[in-house]
Amino acid sequence: MYSAQITPLSSMDTWIPLLQELIWPITLLFILFFLRKYIPHLLERTTKIGAIGVELEFEKAKEFSSSWSNEYVGDIRKGVKSDDFSSGVMDLMEQFNKEGSYDYSVIDIYGGKGWLTSRLFIFSTILSKLRGVNYWVFVDSYDSIYKKFIGYIDSKSLRLQLSDNFPLLSKAYSEALMEVYPEEETNLNAADTWKITQLVQHYLKDIQKENIQSLDQDANQEMEQGWVLLKDNVTLEKARFLDINQLRTIFGDLIVTNAIRSLENISQDQLSEKILLSNERQIPLLDSENHFMDMVDVVHSKRSLIKTRILGEKSAAKP
Repeated sequence: MYSAQITPLSSMDTWIPLLQELIWPITLLFILFFLRKYIPHLLERTTKIGAIGVELEFEKAKEFSSSWSNEYVGDIRKGVKSDDFSSGVMDLMEQFNKEGSYDYSVIDIYGGKGWLTSRLFIFSTILSKLRGVNYWVFVDSYDSIYKKFIGYIDSKSLRLQLSDNFPLLSKAYSEALMEVYPEEETNLNAADTWKITQLVQHYLKDIQKENIQSLDQDANQEMEQGWVLLKDNVTLEKARFLDINQLRTIFGDLIVTNAIRSLENISQDQLSEKILLSNERQIPLLDSENHFMDMVDVVHSKRSLIKTRILGEKSAAKP
């Protein structure tokens, strides 16, 4: 009688651990089935961070990149006047209408010669609205140095600070928006390439003027008052070239310098702590020489780290 009662209990003792082991694989199969359409996209963005004795899987943030220049008009980040901003830049503006959303874009100041403040304002505004760009990473390339990390800032803070320091820029953008779009349709999400081009052209017209003086003392004084002479040596634009000093003056402490640095030299605990304590949605990944490499999706990495720890604790708890 007694032995007959033992048999079912022993059978249950055998099956329960097996079922516990099968729950996670079965759950994973269900998740993969429902997410099967999105798996190729996720695989494109998934990579691994390798530290001392640990490999942490994480999702890369998606970068918006552009050539910013062509053979017809040159570099639109610093030297194209409004009259030239037409059909000659259409191939560049088409890049703004790429499908999908993007997380960040890199701004290389090239030793203070790469970007005008006015161009950063208009292009960051358009890209944040059209392509959902959330962060702007500042780097500097000069001499033999390539993409030396400076810091990063979110889109909202970037536009607000540029507007506060250069009020004419936001005024010019608002007027250009009303000029190009009907009052009932000011949503850039529905914009086509030609309308984007027109928007930038009208914006530039409001912040440019011709320098009727020769390059004498009057012209130099004009530039000292916040105007930059473009490459045609005739057109003045209300802007400054972005250099380290300008970045500090305009953005100050809003530029975030927190990053995962010297990855190859940090321990597992240091790497885990850096990601878990980050309050940002993304965090830069730098090499040992402070060169920018990538942006890490912090939320995904935290989940991966927590899951790894939980599974590790379960494995350690097993006899």
